[in-house]
Amino acid sequence: MKIAILSIGNELLSGDTINTNAGWIGRKLTEIGCDIFQQITVPDKKVPISNALNQLIDLNPDFIICTGGLGPTEDDITRQTLFDFVGTESKFDEDYWQNLTERFKRFGIQIPESNRNQALVPVDGNVIQNPVGSARGSKFKMKDTTLISLPGVPAEMKAMMTESIIPMIQEKGLIPKCIRTLRTTGIPESALIEKIAPVIEKDHGCDIGYYPSLFGVDVRISHADLQPVDSLSKDLYGILGVSIYSEGKESIEEVIVQLGKEKNKTISTAESCTGGLVGHRLTEVPGSSDVYKGGLVVYSNESKIEMVGVGKGTLEGHGAVSAETAESMAYNVKNKFVSDYGISVTGIAGPTGGTKEKPVGLVYIGLAKNDGVKVKEFRFGNNRKRNKLRSSQVALNWLRLSLLND
Repeated sequence: MKIAILSIGNELLSGDTINTNAGWIGRKLTEIGCDIFQQITVPDKKVPISNALNQLIDLNPDFIICTGGLGPTEDDITRQTLFDFVGTESKFDEDYWQNLTERFKRFGIQIPESNRNQALVPVDGNVIQNPVGSARGSKFKMKDTTLISLPGVPAEMKAMMTESIIPMIQEKGLIPKCIRTLRTTGIPESALIEKIAPVIEKDHGCDIGYYPSLFGVDVRISHADLQPVDSLSKDLYGILGVSIYSEGKESIEEVIVQLGKEKNKTISTAESCTGGLVGHRLTEVPGSSDVYKGGLVVYSNESKIEMVGVGKGTLEGHGAVSAETAESMAYNVKNKFVSDYGISVTGIAGPTGGTKEKPVGLVYIGLAKNDGVKVKEFRFGNNRKRNKLRSSQVALNWLRLSLLND
């Protein structure tokens, strides 16, 4: 089943809006066995939209899924452009207009006249109902291709895909692919690929995808049958070991909370340059209160002294960004919260504040346990946001590995 995606919107090209719709559609349809062979993004202009449709139609896909441009504003021209492209007249759906009018009244709003275009429907085509919004979609048949138009609002698009489009495509008798995503951290993409090359180069028949991020590299394995996926996954686990922290969409913080519950361990945090990010990520997990006892954000030297008990002499002799300060923070926060683990982060996030001896990106992470405290030094880059995210990931991964080994 060949699928093409056409994303429509000026905001997608300008970078004001990230095109998450195409990724979501691609992922959902790939899971049910579709082949997403092309994705095009065009502005809210009739000629580029029509040109893209002509280009895609010539490739003879089974479905073209268009998103965007079905709203009530002047730049929402997708509806009329599609009507013109397929050669159909439009008609005004009076019943739907009355329905929209009543919806607006319930919110105490008089419906604007600009919303009338959302009541236009094709004479030769089908309407796709929108269960959560006002912009209905359309379906047309052109030669062997089914052309689908959906709104660009993610919640509306997802609801319509889930309730109408995916079931429609599944009726074609698709065989779902077996897909497994192995999530890794602590190993760069190039090193990972080099390490697993001997296994990947074998004749396993699987499709392999690599998806790097600041948090690590996801390795996605897919095949029509489960056995090759299982076999290749086993080989990769044998090579990568604990560098793989989970499968599917499970985050490293979810893994930590689950491990903490299984081993009846508790955690506390003392953070400087990450500003509470480690604690925030842990508390995003439901049930984390069983594991996470609390945290301190100690950004200034005064707060390090008063809140987490770092000695004034330690700060004067070694500085806030030092192994000695990280050690003291981890040890003291563990004792303060009476937790099994105390983790600390102190560093220079940037972009300013660095020196030759202590450059931007220098980070110390401490981990206190019942058998003592260890500190590790890391040197990241010059980007403040990336440094904070990387520091939080490294701290969480160290915590995960400790939980696994204890």
